[in-house]
Amino acid sequence: MMGGGERMLTELLGNSAIMAAIGLGMIALTACAVYLWRRCGAVALSVGLLGVALTFDNAAVAVGRVVGFGDVLLAINLPRFWIHGIMTPLIVVATAIVARRLGVRWSRSVVVVGVVLVTTLVVVGIVELFMALELTPATDGDALRYANAAAAGPPIPALGTVLLLIAIGVSAWRQTGSFWLLAGSVTMLVTAAAGMSLLWLGNVGELVLYASIVATMFQMAAIESRSAVGDPDESPESENSAAQRMTVGG
Repeated sequence: MMGGGERMLTELLGNSAIMAAIGLGMIALTACAVYLWRRCGAVALSVGLLGVALTFDNAAVAVGRVVGFGDVLLAINLPRFWIHGIMTPLIVVATAIVARRLGVRWSRSVVVVGVVLVTTLVVVGIVELFMALELTPATDGDALRYANAAAAGPPIPALGTVLLLIAIGVSAWRQTGSFWLLAGSVTMLVTAAAGMSLLWLGNVGELVLYASIVATMFQMAAIESRSAVGDPDESPESENSAAQRMTVGG
């Protein structure tokens, strides 16, 4: 059920404005992820791409009030379902890479099971898109969007993704002491359940989850930077060899 605070916020700002604000938050976090590109490499760009997708998801709902129902809004909303059905499970891949570079280690069997599960979630998402996608107009307060009328129960790819992220978060917390991923994924699970009755609450959970991934990337970059400083390019042996060469040459 919607609490008094959430109801008051919805009535005060409106769903469209809240979704737009969440989208702005996604843009800021995406900029942070891209900023880490030189320090973190390709995984930062992958997380940044995820941020672009999540920003679009919020913006598509936020502009519904301005665009109105019709072919244009339908075309804007359609990619949202591809994002949630296909790209959502791939969050697990990027997060697992970040966690591993943070210091988390898994056995080979755990990695194999993880790959199988992520692949299964992607396949399920694709099947749902082609077999169970019936977009119909939906109104949530002042927000206009298209929803999947054929959807029954919680979305399997999204739920499976959150559970896998919680598992990664537990591993990161136990092995490295980093709690960001666990806090973000648990928040996503709680808000997703509440979001069934309140449009923007689930998107707030996505914002918190995305922030936890970016925060972990900053933590990872800091650890790798300290490691690089602690491991000079030249070992004592190489320095001694260079001194000997200078002595001989002199």
